[in-house]
Amino acid sequence: MAHPTPAPDAARRAADDIELTVALAEYTKIIEIRRAVSDQAHNRYNFFLVLATGVAAVSAGLLGSAIDQNVRVGAVAALGTLVLLMGPAVFLRQLRYTGASQRYGIAEQALRTYLVRRAPEVAPFVLLPTLDDDGLFPPPADSRRQRQRDAVGLASTIGLINSALYAMGGGLLGAAARLPGWAVVALALALFAAAAAAHLWWVSRTVRRNVVERERLLAQRTLDPPGAVPTARQPAKEPPVSR
Repeated sequence: MAHPTPAPDAARRAADDIELTVALAEYTKIIEIRRAVSDQAHNRYNFFLVLATGVAAVSAGLLGSAIDQNVRVGAVAALGTLVLLMGPAVFLRQLRYTGASQRYGIAEQALRTYLVRRAPEVAPFVLLPTLDDDGLFPPPADSRRQRQRDAVGLASTIGLINSALYAMGGGLLGAAARLPGWAVVALALALFAAAAAAHLWWVSRTVRRNVVERERLLAQRTLDPPGAVPTARQPAKEPPVSR
């Protein structure tokens, strides 16, 4: 008597589905890379914060010490030049980390869309956004919310630190030139405001450029998996009527 062939279990069916296997492997890898990029960005931010704080503390100690004035001025100038040159480099590098994290984020979102469209019954339980939702990566329609989101990132924070350092350097130069106290304060405030505005403008410009690049990429790709069942998030397309 012949026995019926047992149906393969879920693990075997998943292993036999090459497309699903590749998608899951890629999804896992993207999450790992995105986490590594985030760690690198925070490590670079912490390094620069420690460096800037240390240079400010050492400079204050040198200026208040009894060392020869020429030595003090030379040491503070060297430390200040180091930080002022490193600040823009760290700022631009932080923007690259932000762009890379957003690119990996949209790649993760695309693969999540693929998986949800393959299993539409789990769509109500997937709370993270897909390309069929109003995702995290398109800019907010409200320009005020966009500016607020840009101002709280790591790159903007580094920009504010750079602005404070520029203001401190300008104040020290003004004091060395024996300007009146109000002029030194006004110079420092003007430098801080100009540098902060320039940094925030550059962040907004980079964010807008990244959004355009991601939209162009998504427009060039078709993300509907073959034979996928449309979900409530992605309405089904009616076949063309032949005449």
